[in-house]
Amino acid sequence: MIWFSKYEGKRDFVLPWFLIYDCMHQVLVKDMKNDITKKCNLPVPTSDIFYAGTGNLLCRSEDKVVLFDVQQRSTLGELTTPFVKYIVWSHDMENLALLSKHAIIITNKKLVHKCTVHETIRVKSGGWDESGVFIYTTLNHIKYCLPNGDNGIVRTLDVPIYITRVLKNTLFCLDRDGKNRVIQIDPTEYSFKLALLQRKYDQV
Repeated sequence: MIWFSKYEGKRDFVLPWFLIYDCMHQVLVKDMKNDITKKCNLPVPTSDIFYAGTGNLLCRSEDKVVLFDVQQRSTLGELTTPFVKYIVWSHDMENLALLSKHAIIITNKKLVHKCTVHETIRVKSGGWDESGVFIYTTLNHIKYCLPNGDNGIVRTLDVPIYITRVLKNTLFCLDRDGKNRVIQIDPTEYSFKLALLQRKYDQV
């Protein structure tokens, strides 16, 4: 189930609505009274749906991800990928990380491919820092990925963790027991590379 809201003509009045993907492979748009206001078929056989901004969905199939506009019932973008387990939007909703078992695919909000990083060890989780670098974890490492695909190791891990947020040099996460943890990281290496990539030589 995915929640949305939209303006209905009156200032500061927002009408919430939500989507349900049913067993008939349809998306049902419902209002807060649980009444169906719209039905639509998805463009591909879908095993799951994800939020993609107001009125949009990401539809996941075995070998691709499709960006679908529910209101217009049209496909806005499509990308062939390994089977995607999780998606992580950047803070400004301009970039997207698609996480599969052994790969990370970075795209923009229209599913235009930017880079792909392959890992031999399973990818566990990830999150965007404020500068636009994707930080992710494997079984025993915290790693980074720049928008151009350059990647590296931030630090090693004693136990697996699952990132919930990255804020400057602080990483918030859960451990396997579901307990909150705070880990300090050194962003110097990827901040330096990002500044070079963006030609911010004064920061370099």
